[in-house]
Order: sequence, then C-alpha cells, then structure tokens
Amino acid sequence: MTALEKRAAFAGALMKISYIGFLITLTLGTWVWVQEGRQPSITIWVIRVAPMLMFAPGIFKAQLRAIAWMCFASLLYFVMAVTEAFSSLAIWFNYIELGMVVVLFCSATVFIRWQAQMLRESAAQESEAV
Repeated sequence: MTALEKRAAFAGALMKISYIGFLITLTLGTWVWVQEGRQPSITIWVIRVAPMLMFAPGIFKAQLRAIAWMCFASLLYFVMAVTEAFSSLAIWFNYIELGMVVVLFCSATVFIRWQAQMLRESAAQESEAV
C-alpha cells in the first residue's frame, strides 16, 4: 500500500465517520438540544436530514461525483451552522454541529483529491504495462 493509498483510505474513513456523526448531530440538534424558541418536530428533522441522506449510497461506495455534490450541499449546512452558532440564542451544541460540518467538508474534499490522484496513477501504470 503506497502512501497515497494510505492517505486516501484515512480520509475516506474520516469522511464516513464524520458523515454519520453529522447526521447524528442534526438529529440531536432537532430532538434533544433544541435552541430556545424552537420545538422538536418530525417535519424539521426530515427537512434537515433528508438532503444529506440522498448522498449516503455514493459516500459508502466512494463515488467521487456523489461526494463532490455532497460537499456542495454541505456548504449550505455550514452557512446554517455558522448562523446558529453566532446567534444570540446559541447553545454549546451549535458549535459541535459547526465542527462536524467542517470536518465532513474537509475530509471529503481531501478524499476526492487523493482518490483521484490514486486512480490517475494506477491508470498510468496500467497504460505503461500494456
């Protein structure tokens, strides 16, 4: 296993863990640690979680295009998390949610880069062998 493969595997594992962690934080932020002035609601939970769940098959199959689209979608969650974290009604859990979305975005973008490099290198090695 080359250094690039190790880095890609680490980034992929971190991406999957942070993806699951982010879904958990979205769920807990909707049901358990609710900001002041909000009420837990199944509708709000579905609206918050469903867009990210659409990317689950692509993430766990390591499809680079699906992961790239998930990165774009996570930017909207980043904006929402920053707004909630710097609100006057912020609670400690808002900072955890913000941290999770940052780790998810960073690990996914690094995984895309390293995985694409690894695929290009293996394709170049195969073309040299033929």
